[in-house]
Amino acid sequence: MGERLQTYAADNASVIKADIDLADWPQSVQVLNSTLIEEQNAQTLTDVLTNVSSVVASQDQEQVLVNPFIRGLESEIYLDGLIAYGDTAVIDPSSLAVVERIEVAKGANSVLYGGGTGAPTGGLINLVTKSPLPDSHYEFVLKGGSHSTRAIQADLNQPVSDALLLRLAGEWYESDDTIDAVEVKRRTINPSAGWDISASTRLLVRGFYNQIEQLEYTGLPAQVADIAGVRPDQFSGAVNAPFTEIENKALHISLDHSLSDDLSMTLQARYFANRFDEFSSFPFLSFFPIAGTSAPIIRGRLPVDTDEITLDAAFQYNMDLGARGVHALLVGVTWDNTEYEAGSGFDFTPIGVLDYASPANTLDFGTVPAINQMVENEYQTLAVYVQDHITIAANWRLLLSGRYSRYSLDEVLGGTGADETYSEFDPRIGLTYKLSDTLSIFAGYATGSRVVPFFTGVNSRPPVPEESESYELGLKFAGGTLSGTLALFRLERDHIPQTDLTDPFFGSVQNGRQKSEGAELDLIWEPNPDISVLASAAYVDAVNQTDIASFGTLFPAGNELSRVPRRSARLAGRYRFSAGVLRGLGVGIGMTYADEAPLTDANVFYSDPYTVFDLQADYRINRFNLRLNVVNLTDKEYFKPWQYLLQEVVRQGQERSVYFSVGVEI
Repeated sequence: MGERLQTYAADNASVIKADIDLADWPQSVQVLNSTLIEEQNAQTLTDVLTNVSSVVASQDQEQVLVNPFIRGLESEIYLDGLIAYGDTAVIDPSSLAVVERIEVAKGANSVLYGGGTGAPTGGLINLVTKSPLPDSHYEFVLKGGSHSTRAIQADLNQPVSDALLLRLAGEWYESDDTIDAVEVKRRTINPSAGWDISASTRLLVRGFYNQIEQLEYTGLPAQVADIAGVRPDQFSGAVNAPFTEIENKALHISLDHSLSDDLSMTLQARYFANRFDEFSSFPFLSFFPIAGTSAPIIRGRLPVDTDEITLDAAFQYNMDLGARGVHALLVGVTWDNTEYEAGSGFDFTPIGVLDYASPANTLDFGTVPAINQMVENEYQTLAVYVQDHITIAANWRLLLSGRYSRYSLDEVLGGTGADETYSEFDPRIGLTYKLSDTLSIFAGYATGSRVVPFFTGVNSRPPVPEESESYELGLKFAGGTLSGTLALFRLERDHIPQTDLTDPFFGSVQNGRQKSEGAELDLIWEPNPDISVLASAAYVDAVNQTDIASFGTLFPAGNELSRVPRRSARLAGRYRFSAGVLRGLGVGIGMTYADEAPLTDANVFYSDPYTVFDLQADYRINRFNLRLNVVNLTDKEYFKPWQYLLQEVVRQGQERSVYFSVGVEI
């Protein structure tokens, strides 16, 4: 193997679907590559996303129906550029063993992306999985550390011939948790094959299998979290509850073909299946208020079965029209069909009372609740998109693009439902001007649209698509020792479903509006191959523009959006010894800051502001690589927002933890 380039900076990203430098693209896009992921010895996707400004990632074990946030609004996770049912975050594998890089595209992205229930409003997170390489390579990693963490990773790359390449990456992982009694088990495997059919045609087949089992944590009620005697790591239900099980399966086929030097096409097809069965025991504070430090505990079950087929065909044509500019034209069509079946069962008879100040938890989960509510939904998207990136003279770049989408929705929930078809047009316009070889200014505008799922209740009218608008103005640094983006942004989201006060448990009304605006910075400074410094910071003012109804209570317009800190920052530095007796040693240190954040849109309780530090070191000797990282170096005690049924609950921040790994390359 050749010497790997040690750098965090990236010049391009697959998420923009064009061979265009990010410096010329009028949108904030950040790329976290394999070097950064490995050197920080990140354990989960959540760990890596702390490096990107204005991202609030779903926490570990929070995957079920909890999406990440970007710029204050909901975002979604994509896998190799295609949607994986866009209303859940269960595709989050947590494991990074199969991930090559992570791309974050901020703002409305409906022009290029959709399917499921549509494109995300705040942005998208694209996980690019490992694919075959031309050189033989075998790597095995053993991991261990705090909370009884133990893991085995393998990455096997083997060319069969010059034309046929194979790769298999995977992980077996088990650990306990900061929260008492919580256990997590993960199995992830990613086989892939690349076949160069001819000099102009390449076929890539990727498989993805992921299984997670975990004792479901439902949060510590905020109103008791700071009471003396209450354990911050107290489990909030019955410790003998069945494990929640998540299973993801995907088969992705991609065919790239060059029709000429200037014309190429990409055909993609993917089948994605998700099954999860969530078991939980929790306080339901709206029905059973806390008395002192005690609350009645009820139990529930949520089984879900999703099948999705996605097809995407795109043609890219590069044209030099002289005085009319150089055009990178992209024309594509997407079809997506998603079938979603789910049930829910809640037993509102408490299984007992939990005293959060008591050291003993004797609750018994009992029998599994019966399923008493069934949902059978189908979503279909057919869309055509056109994108033209125009180079005008030496310094100007113009982006003109648009997407026509036809959404179909067929939902059945008990005795109610909806059967609707909509048409939406979403444009994107952007302009970039190169001030110098290393600095450019950009401005962009885009809209987004998506279907509103689960819109039910006795007073519900047929739903209309949710819509969003995104504005950006910023600077881009590239081509020198400094790379990254400084941006001002404004996002607006409309037609958001909210609780119907006359039918507070099941009803919806689609009168919500949200706004998010602010500034963010993402920079990487690399003066030489030995030094990398990453800095990110964000100011996000995200509010509801309408009154908010939640379980029979009305909260005024102007409330801040849940889980979104107004200020956040990350600073991480890395030094690599490339000569002398310490050659092969790398050390790094990082700092993460987040402001307080409301736990729900009601803004009754807020999480703690916090600053935590992390430390990393690795040593490469011959074919071996030893890594060590320390999380929460100073053992800071704090609480973070936790999402469960829109309740005012928190989770203890991770205590000081130490992780190590031993890897060998063959």
